[in-house]
Amino acid sequence: MAVRAALPTDLRRAVAFFDQALAHPDSIVGSVLPAPLVAGAVAGWTTLIPSVIGLRSRVRLYLEEHRDRLRAAALVYSGSRPEWVVLMLAGLPDPEGHDAAFRLLSFVSMRAAHHGQLRLFGAVPDESRARETFFQAGFYSYTRETWYFAPQAALPEPDRAVEGHVARGRDAHDMFRFYVMTTPHSVQRAEQLTVEDFDVGRRAGAFDPPHLIGGNPLAMKRQATMLVTDNGRPRAFAVSFRGTERHPHVCKVRIAEGDVDLARQLIRGATIDLPLGRPVTAPVRSYEDHVARALLAEGFGEASTSMLFVKELAVRIEEPALAPAAVR
Repeated sequence: MAVRAALPTDLRRAVAFFDQALAHPDSIVGSVLPAPLVAGAVAGWTTLIPSVIGLRSRVRLYLEEHRDRLRAAALVYSGSRPEWVVLMLAGLPDPEGHDAAFRLLSFVSMRAAHHGQLRLFGAVPDESRARETFFQAGFYSYTRETWYFAPQAALPEPDRAVEGHVARGRDAHDMFRFYVMTTPHSVQRAEQLTVEDFDVGRRAGAFDPPHLIGGNPLAMKRQATMLVTDNGRPRAFAVSFRGTERHPHVCKVRIAEGDVDLARQLIRGATIDLPLGRPVTAPVRSYEDHVARALLAEGFGEASTSMLFVKELAVRIEEPALAPAAVR
């Protein structure tokens, strides 16, 4: 058995392996997009070439094989933050393939730690064998995420004005404050976002998958980021991404007070300038039920649900604390 980084000579069979895996849902152990949307949006020749020929690339390809038989493959993304994201993990659709996927996932964790990464993220289909593979590799789940999608028809324009503006770099503190206010502590602990991650004038790592929004970062271009405030207090924000290649458009809305009507207006406003011709998708987490209601009211349908997993690759050092001491 061999677990290793892919070589240029592996490219053809790696692409063929991913294509075969996409045709068998049991082969997908982890994917940043749900199975109904992932075909053609993650692994292709143009995506994989830089990862195997030694160029500086944000993509890495790893393989697990036995007697020259490819049993599992993983495509991994390295963004602007000290973490890697498993874009896709696939194995043969049998117990041997899931064992190979576990070995490969453990190897990727080791390589990420060797490169100084602090966390490794993955999105897992809500299926027992896939979940167990990540649990066995030392990951834990911090929330669920359901994807909604609308067909290629354009959404209507907002029917009322929304007191908001295009987010700027100086809004980073307000957006971070809003994130802390509306996000469970367990999710904040997993994501480890800071004020700098919300600075849209820079890298804005908070808007890189898998944090506030899911999808394949290699095929998404941020289109618009809007912030809604009330007397200086953040109430909501919306961000949209234009899909490239075969990736769908992606929209994300967060609301503070559970205002479903405001969520509907922001969904319309964030998607109004997206090019026609491909579906619009929206990932919604388990603590955002009001956004799900707004999407359903706008004609979106439910695609599938995934569990978001993370593995911490460094030992957390707790903050120093003072304790009372008896003085004699």
